[in-house]
Amino acid sequence: MATSTLIIGGTAAYGLDLSPWGPVDEPFILQTPYGPSPPITLLQPDPDYPPVGFCSRHGREALKRSAAFLNHRAIIWGAKMLGVRTIFSWNGVGAIHERLEVGDLIVPADLIDFTRTRITTFGHPDLPPASGPPFHPDARGAILRSLPEPHSPIPDPVYVCTEGPRLETVAEIALYRRAGAHIVGMTLSPEVFLAQEAGIRYASLCYVTNYATGRDLGRPPRRQFGPEVARTCLPILLRAALNTEY
Repeated sequence: MATSTLIIGGTAAYGLDLSPWGPVDEPFILQTPYGPSPPITLLQPDPDYPPVGFCSRHGREALKRSAAFLNHRAIIWGAKMLGVRTIFSWNGVGAIHERLEVGDLIVPADLIDFTRTRITTFGHPDLPPASGPPFHPDARGAILRSLPEPHSPIPDPVYVCTEGPRLETVAEIALYRRAGAHIVGMTLSPEVFLAQEAGIRYASLCYVTNYATGRDLGRPPRRQFGPEVARTCLPILLRAALNTEY
């Protein structure tokens, strides 16, 4: 099996009914040098376009592992085995910037990595080290063209990745804000760097699920981690797959 695009589902992907998006055959698992990939399903919502791969990052049917314990290398190497040229993902994030609200959709342009124990390379002698923008401009543009109006209130959003699985402290969020971060999550490192190493374009759609610690700023606390996150993000990324220029 082969596909040029893989969508990695994040928040609430594990409970998503894929039947409206034309699953092709049964899910399959790839045996990579770094362990088994997550189950991958090929989706073909439009028969005039080739299938798009989909996998749930955190497990099937339930959130079985948090970002701190994912086998990112198996996910990305599995994509390489499939011949994937572009990866789109979605991720739940906390809002740091005061203009962001729960439910906003953000397409990050840059990343600050505050993780400490994760393996950020395949260690393969034939692969060059990750370099350049972490989010590929063409892949990012495909997501931006697929977004419903209005677009993000932040022109060039910066995502900060933390180690987890604990939430950040007030002081840590204040530090990240001073460093220029607009949103915070625990997922995108090392995925973006491994994709670069593997020669795969990568871009992410971030759904603001909550306010970061200390950043509610007098607003009523809100947490949105339900199925509406996946139901919003998957159609956008499927449109992005059709918008991708090779």
